[in-house]
Amino acid sequence: MAVERIHHPRPVELEAFLLGQLAPREATRVVAHLLTGCTSCRRQMEPLAGVVLTPNLIPDEPVEVGSEYDFPLFRAFAAARRYASSLARERREVERDREDPPLREVPRPQAKGERAPAERDWERCEQILARCRELRQGGPEARVAAASLAVGLAEGISLDFRGPLQLADLQARAWGERGNARRVADDLPGAEADLAAALERTRQGTGDPRLLARLLDLTASLRVDQRRLAEASQLLDWVYALHLDLGERHEAGRALISKSNAAIHFLDAKTAVRLLTEGLALIDAERDPRLVLAAVHNLVSVLVGDGQAADARRVFEESRALYSAHGGLLDQLRGRWLEGQIASGLADPAEAERSFQEVRSGFAQASLPYDMALVSLDLAALWLEQGRVREIQALLGETVAIFEARGIRREAIAALLMLREAIERERATASLLRAVASELQRLIGEPVSQAG
Repeated sequence: MAVERIHHPRPVELEAFLLGQLAPREATRVVAHLLTGCTSCRRQMEPLAGVVLTPNLIPDEPVEVGSEYDFPLFRAFAAARRYASSLARERREVERDREDPPLREVPRPQAKGERAPAERDWERCEQILARCRELRQGGPEARVAAASLAVGLAEGISLDFRGPLQLADLQARAWGERGNARRVADDLPGAEADLAAALERTRQGTGDPRLLARLLDLTASLRVDQRRLAEASQLLDWVYALHLDLGERHEAGRALISKSNAAIHFLDAKTAVRLLTEGLALIDAERDPRLVLAAVHNLVSVLVGDGQAADARRVFEESRALYSAHGGLLDQLRGRWLEGQIASGLADPAEAERSFQEVRSGFAQASLPYDMALVSLDLAALWLEQGRVREIQALLGETVAIFEARGIRREAIAALLMLREAIERERATASLLRAVASELQRLIGEPVSQAG
């Protein structure tokens, strides 16, 4: 009878599992294998778990539905923590049986070359915080998981290791990183709590102005997501001032560019253009060409929206190479979208229609229904001027069908249906199209509320 061959996870896979770097499907396979009680893999996990997992970091069971612990990776972490706790308990029991009672109270001497737990945990926390930056392009679950590990490690380090001031700074960095990860994962209440904890730790720390500027910047991003734009602007003013005092022109310019987003939301084109141009003058293009691309794109978009199509075309043509050199497929699609808007503003409907059709098709292929709907509204506005009502009706019908098939929120579908009815009754105007577009843009950035 053939013996079934057991496929053990490699050590590198076990470490990636503990650090939250495995995809949910791969993590599930590791959990399934560990549930068989594999002694060999449990022994391999023991030293890794001792470094990256700390008590009370991950709950044994997922907490309330809708929180960050409801992600598949967190359930995997909870299982891993139970294995690690079980191994540690077994080891303690074995050692207790072997040692004489009087000797158990005597601290074991540290072996030559062996690092103290606090030093090891500090180094591991630094490594995880660095990996959080590397995980920006990945899913939000992995970022929240890694940052949670960093928080647990930082909070477990003894105050005597490097002193309370330096430890408070490390803790602030860890809480800030998790707060930002939660923001990206649309857990805005969790992000609020973590960033508040991070700012509280800075009050107990060294007073590092760069750390304070970083946390204020992250909090400003949260305020933008919460639509608390006036607060975001105030925070970014402080970030700008801190970096300018430190002589960090690039970071000061980045703060101005971030602040321009609030002006754009406020429909204050004049202020947005000023902030973007001043920010572009400060930043180092070679250091962060992607930031330059984002700022230029926003500048062109604001100029188009403000009726300055000629100026927008000039800036766009001077910056066209940025899209091909530093932009991905979606950046190039959005650049092409801007070209269509510029063409529309310069009374070139044929070029505008070509651009909008290309971009709409590209967004559809990329499974970006909201973007596809927004460019569809630009195309509908163009056709409305030409009296092409039937084509607009067909366009909106197709867009609504896509939204319904994908289960997109009812408010967005209702806005499109209202517009289609206005078209049918010949009551649609360019202003109505702009109003529907604004509503869709609002819904893109607004988290979906959970029922119950």
